[in-house]
Amino acid sequence: MIAVLPDLPKREILVVSDRYPPDIAGGAELSLHLMLREPALRKRVLVATFDRAVRKPTLRRFEGVHIIALPAPAAWPLHRLSQAKVDAMKKWPLGFKWAPFVLEAAIGLLRAPVSQVGALALWIAGSPPGGPAMDKRATAESGAPAALRAIIDRVGPKLVHADNARAIVMAAAALSDRDTPMMAVVRDHRFTRAAFDQTQNAGLAVDWKGATADRLANDALSYRQDALRRARLVVATSRHLEQTLTAVATPGTLSREALVPAPPTPPRPSLVQPHIFSVLLVGSVNPGKGQAHLFEALPQLLAIAPNVQIDVAGDGRDIAKLKELAAQHSATDQVRLHDHVSRDRLYALYAASDAVALPTLWDEPFGRAPLEAGSVGKPVVAYASGGLVETVTDGDNGFLIPTGDRDAFIGALAKLAADPELRARMGEAGRGRAVGYEPARIAEALSNLWAKAMA
Repeated sequence: MIAVLPDLPKREILVVSDRYPPDIAGGAELSLHLMLREPALRKRVLVATFDRAVRKPTLRRFEGVHIIALPAPAAWPLHRLSQAKVDAMKKWPLGFKWAPFVLEAAIGLLRAPVSQVGALALWIAGSPPGGPAMDKRATAESGAPAALRAIIDRVGPKLVHADNARAIVMAAAALSDRDTPMMAVVRDHRFTRAAFDQTQNAGLAVDWKGATADRLANDALSYRQDALRRARLVVATSRHLEQTLTAVATPGTLSREALVPAPPTPPRPSLVQPHIFSVLLVGSVNPGKGQAHLFEALPQLLAIAPNVQIDVAGDGRDIAKLKELAAQHSATDQVRLHDHVSRDRLYALYAASDAVALPTLWDEPFGRAPLEAGSVGKPVVAYASGGLVETVTDGDNGFLIPTGDRDAFIGALAKLAADPELRARMGEAGRGRAVGYEPARIAEALSNLWAKAMA
């Protein structure tokens, strides 16, 4: 991975991100890019990221930001190989692709038999979903930390900014024998929750598989927490995350800043269709995001207004369930599933909606969607979960509903359906709130945090 590095520009800040645009990325990576592309920051930074498609370090430039894309390590137990190499192996004739798997598993058993035996047993047994948690092995034994060390030595940054969980763990490993300080930006629950999906802690121990999964998950959590404690400054992006991290971060290192800029949106013509009340659901389609929970009351949802239309922007494991519920209630014509959409397409859906619904059942780390909705003047109905209480004010830019109270949630949508003036007033309030999250303003806050971390 590090045999040949291209010529790298000297930069004051090395930013490490697990993914980065234009590679497929989520809201966290988009937030990071919206800050770094600001003129005041982009000449100061080099972004190091990991791309599943590349087999050698590759220099890029995207909207003025210099990026070095490194080969992404494959998942354990093939973590010493790049994902691009493993993807190529999958095309080999049947049988040959298993040889590297067996070889890497055998090497792992020789190097660390105690931790590997249980994980391999789980792998063979097919539990838990997502595979066993092997963060320590997958990070330390992959080529990622060595690649980052080589970049640090070449670039000579004054600070390493590690953004989000995987990047923080990789950067901490790379800096284990370096004096360069690290600033860690935490955007999710992976430093406080052991389960791979962040929705719960361990507690699967009903049989040997559950007990083994619990042990591995808790070992992985401890490893991530140790990595976080190596940071000189830990930045939580919401009050909710700050509260959860208080007992984890090294005392005196924790700070809070909403490093989640609302993307600027050009003026758009109104796409709202008369005589149709359009509700938009945004986010990964999974139990935590609550789309299926809302669809289980589809008859009540469809009754809130004549010609109601429901759009779902996102993909995930509950898509099939949404299709099943729509068919069950004869609503396939009124429900449109768009799967994963581009940012431009997403904003077109925002512009065409009358209201945005966020029935999130888990503790949302921040709550980016209300800012996006507000930037195009749309009201929001959301459950009061996690960071959503910081971007939605009940009665101002939308309605906040006690988490899980589906009847009240649908009732709030019905109020918006019946009152266009209320929708307009709340949409304008959302627009005003989004202004406070303009990228230039958030980029200035990030620059101040860099100065604090280097001081």
